[in-house]
Amino acid sequence: MTADNYVYILDGKAYVNITNKCHNACSFCIRKTGNGVAGTRLWLEKEPTTDEVLTAFSRLDPVYDEVVFCGFGEPTENLETLKECARAFKQSGYRTRLNTNGLGNLVNFRNIAPELTDIDTVSVSLNAPDARKYAEITNSVYGLKAFDGVLDFVRDCKATGLNVVFTVVDVIDHSELDECRKLSLELGIPLRVRKYIADNYDSGKGSVL
Repeated sequence: MTADNYVYILDGKAYVNITNKCHNACSFCIRKTGNGVAGTRLWLEKEPTTDEVLTAFSRLDPVYDEVVFCGFGEPTENLETLKECARAFKQSGYRTRLNTNGLGNLVNFRNIAPELTDIDTVSVSLNAPDARKYAEITNSVYGLKAFDGVLDFVRDCKATGLNVVFTVVDVIDHSELDECRKLSLELGIPLRVRKYIADNYDSGKGSVL
């Protein structure tokens, strides 16, 4: 049996992989083309406990100033471990970031934004400017209501005082990207265009720990 990788290094940052669950099946998702990133296998036999994540993290050379919750699934699907780990990392002086599809409220049946106060930055994948295109791209189990769920989550995070940013992957059409920019301006949320990272991504810094 291959050991599960709960923590991995990419471009000088520590990433935490706490679940493979996701209510989306995005057309560009790297899970369709491989089993991990930069040589690190991210499919899990089981979800980790907080202690297992912290033990894996303790093996790292402690030169990383930011811890990112981003693995082969949606981190808010394992919300309690996410919150407990974020609290521990913050208490240890690390900056924390959550990379999320923004469906955490729908997944957990409540507004979870007030529970994310140990997260410094909430980075939400937008990837489409409206409900129909979002459903086409993400194949979400929530269908057309998924997009509004994302926007509600973003509004809740902003109302809670969290630092929120939108991201889009650079594989979407230019016209859709322009519409995403308009939407981000309307909501007052910064937008970052993110380069698509395939399974064969090689930064020269990836490692398995």
